[in-house]
Amino acid sequence: MAHLLDAKPGNAVLRIIRHKQRLRMRLDRLRPGDQTFAHNGRVVLALDRRLGTTLALRQLDIRETDAGPRLRLRSN
Repeated sequence: MAHLLDAKPGNAVLRIIRHKQRLRMRLDRLRPGDQTFAHNGRVVLALDRRLGTTLALRQLDIRETDAGPRLRLRSN
């Protein structure tokens, strides 16, 4: 995630959103009340409070595919 943000402004983050009953990741900015996750001192991931509660028992993981590494959420 940090590599995706290297060329972006310092306030850019990746955000997990629910879109058409699926979870998606998009480039965004921090918003009041966000739950945040940092890497090397920079916030790289943000979730709104409601989605953060929904995903509290999930773990963000990397899955290797033929197209390269992909992020996935898995149950603990």
